[in-house]
Amino acid sequence: MIITFEGGEGTGKTTQAALLKNYLESKGRPVVSLREPGGSHLSEKIRPLFLHEAMDPVSELLLILASRRENIITIIEPALEAGHIVIIDRFIDSTLVYQGLAGGLGVERVRGIMQATRTWLVPDLTFVLDLDPALAAARYTPDDRFEFRDSDFHRRLREGFISLAIEPRHRVLDTRGLKQAVFEAVREAVDARL
Repeated sequence: MIITFEGGEGTGKTTQAALLKNYLESKGRPVVSLREPGGSHLSEKIRPLFLHEAMDPVSELLLILASRRENIITIIEPALEAGHIVIIDRFIDSTLVYQGLAGGLGVERVRGIMQATRTWLVPDLTFVLDLDPALAAARYTPDDRFEFRDSDFHRRLREGFISLAIEPRHRVLDTRGLKQAVFEAVREAVDARL
């Protein structure tokens, strides 16, 4: 089973992914957790390039897909074959939104490239964490080139995630409340799915 956390900057993805990992492990479930970009040894080397070097959306897409392909081969597929639950902080929805919508490459074009490169792996459950970008910005100190983007960019990200969250796997969660209250909604959805 693959569970992903998606949403704009500062919405609580990393926090909720960590809470879910701890919860599942406390129940004796084998779990593998990773982030994008990042994860495998090679993908962690790609991460600083992706986050801190200026590049066009096509270069972003190619880097993130190289990172993802490496993760699929070295981490995700072996974990699934071993019966582990895989939790991913950002995955295919982020690629569709950041490079497809906000980057201007187009959702269908990006999806097609992911399918062609065998990096289109649909999660079983996706939590789209939603928060007004102005509130989200108060939760972090900008540290990468995406966090430093203007408010219009972050508004487009939010709209993009919501517009794509239409499949049965999606659960849109308002993260204005306390992180534990948000996690209760995550836990309930995961328990029901398991």
